[in-house]
Amino acid sequence: MTQSQAGVINSLNFDLLNPDKNNGAYQPVSLAKGFDFVFVRPGTPNPAASTVRLFGDNALDAFTVEEISEGGSVPFLQAKNATVFDVLLLAGQLVKGGKQNRGINADMLVAAGQSARIPVTCVEQGRWSGTPRSRFGHAGFEPIDVRSSKMRDVHASRRSGRGAVADQGAVWSKIHEMSAALNCASPSSDLLHSMEATRQRAHRAETDVAEAGQHARTPDPRFAEQLRFVDERLQSMQREARMVMDRLHAQLEHGDAGEISMLRRNLDHVLREISLIQQQRDRLRVQVETFGEGGDGSGGTPLERVDIASADQAAQGASGMLVFFNGEFLAGDIFADPQWFSKVYGDLRDSALMSWDFVARRSARAKREMDPESSAKAASTARSVVRDALGGDWVERPTIAHGRSMLLEHPYLESAVLGGREGSPLHLLVGTKQQPEILRTNNDERPRRPVY
Repeated sequence: MTQSQAGVINSLNFDLLNPDKNNGAYQPVSLAKGFDFVFVRPGTPNPAASTVRLFGDNALDAFTVEEISEGGSVPFLQAKNATVFDVLLLAGQLVKGGKQNRGINADMLVAAGQSARIPVTCVEQGRWSGTPRSRFGHAGFEPIDVRSSKMRDVHASRRSGRGAVADQGAVWSKIHEMSAALNCASPSSDLLHSMEATRQRAHRAETDVAEAGQHARTPDPRFAEQLRFVDERLQSMQREARMVMDRLHAQLEHGDAGEISMLRRNLDHVLREISLIQQQRDRLRVQVETFGEGGDGSGGTPLERVDIASADQAAQGASGMLVFFNGEFLAGDIFADPQWFSKVYGDLRDSALMSWDFVARRSARAKREMDPESSAKAASTARSVVRDALGGDWVERPTIAHGRSMLLEHPYLESAVLGGREGSPLHLLVGTKQQPEILRTNNDERPRRPVY
């Protein structure tokens, strides 16, 4: 990394995810209608990563996370690293145990043989009991909307010098809202319980689909017939447009002003008709591909998921994942070592799917149509998101634990980088500063800035 005298990180000295140097760096996979993962692949893995292990690795028996005392403290836990590795803990990781389950607030690198106090937020409002000295274990990742809103609070807090502090009430409120909407609440308002209930429900749905030998409900034949008619109409209008354009080009050579003016008006009319027909076709395609009988999403699960196995396969060899809904960027994780990503991908996927269930149900209730071109939008947006994140102005902040911690000064992205012993980047967390419109509740009063 290079650092100016003012302490601003102007460039990161590595080619991770360089859009101009890595062929095939971006691979979008649609997990559900309108919901896309874009997998990103590095050029060369970080050679320094071999001395680091992720929290949750089975080889870390001598790394412990406990309450800070017998009485405990809601916003902090204690990590003790008796291993020979530096151990990386990630913002958004969930830990289970102690007096209540928590979510980690910031990326941390705890050096071999060292201890550190971990800033956390409670994700189990109704429990404060249990054995305080029992170990906490890795339990997945917070859903995207919980995690992204919490990280905006944490980054704002760090910029103001108050440390990695989140709005505890807002986290509890979001967990309650999601659990109620997905009908998976627990007596202690435990996020982990809600996530496990959602995961089991998704597994049962996948099993049912596999046993039925299909990955979607049978399309309503009425909408399928309408789609065929509209496709034929569109092809006819496109042929007419080409004929008018040929005639116009011929007249441009001869210079007949009256004929040219008439053909231009005709072409304009035909192109407007084509645009309207394309919109009608897109709406019908969504209804045919997404909904079953009736085509309105009424009854049962609002939207059908695409086979998750395709995403699991695409994740192999990737070093990170960006998440989009209807082409709108939500959040992302990028690692310097693909092996790290492979360890946490399943947890990231499950947390993203829980957020999708929540958003999709809300969208179905509001009759919000899914964008049929969302995958293409996600792929194109991924390039600019990564370029903006890696090419921005990085401001170094006091580290919470071992390693160098930086935040990105950017109008619309909220990002953080954690560096290792020699300044090598270990992890890049990316998100939007503004909560995307699709995840925003009616009573959300956060400032609304454009998201690009």
